[in-house]
Amino acid sequence: MRIGEILGLSWKSLDSASGQLRVEQAFYRGTLGTPKTKRSRRTVPLPQSLALALTRLKAQRRTANSGDDLVFLTRNATPYSDTNLLHKHLKPAGRKLGIPWLSWHALRRTHATLFQVAGGSLRDAQAQLGHSKMSTTLEIYTLPIPANQRAVVETLSRMVTNGDEFDPFARDLPKPVQQLQ
Repeated sequence: MRIGEILGLSWKSLDSASGQLRVEQAFYRGTLGTPKTKRSRRTVPLPQSLALALTRLKAQRRTANSGDDLVFLTRNATPYSDTNLLHKHLKPAGRKLGIPWLSWHALRRTHATLFQVAGGSLRDAQAQLGHSKMSTTLEIYTLPIPANQRAVVETLSRMVTNGDEFDPFARDLPKPVQQLQ
C-alpha cells in the first residue's frame, strides 16, 4: 500500500473476520481524500498476524468506537504526517540498518519483488499495489533476483541434459528444430 493509503485507513475499512481491508481513502499532506487512481480503490488481504495486531490496537483505542476514526493517529488524536514519519523514523532506522536510501517507495518495491519471489503472480502484485497498468508493476516495482535466476537456469539445464529423467513429460516439449505454432 502507498503511505497515504495506510495513513488514510479507517477502522470501518478493516474486516478482521475475513482478514481483509478496503482501500477507500488516502491521507496526503494534511488532506483526507480519494486514493490515487480508480484501481487504487481495492480490497487487499492481510496476514493473520497483522489482522490480530490491528484488532488489539483497536481494542486499546478509546476513539475507535465510532468506526469512522483513522487507524493511525498521534497521541493528540491527529493524523500522522508521512513526511514527519519518513524523516523522524524511517530514515533514521534505515541509516542504523545500513540502508540510508530507505523510503516509502523502496518498501513498496521490496514488497512487489518479494511478492513474486513468494509465488505471487505479476497480475496479483498489480492488484495488491493498486496499479492501473501492469507495466508499472513490472518495470518500476519488481526487481530481478539473481538467486532465483540461478535456480531457474539450473532447472532448465537439468531439463535439457536429463529431460527423460527430470520429467516423464519432457518428450512432449517442443524440440529446438520444431516450429512453434
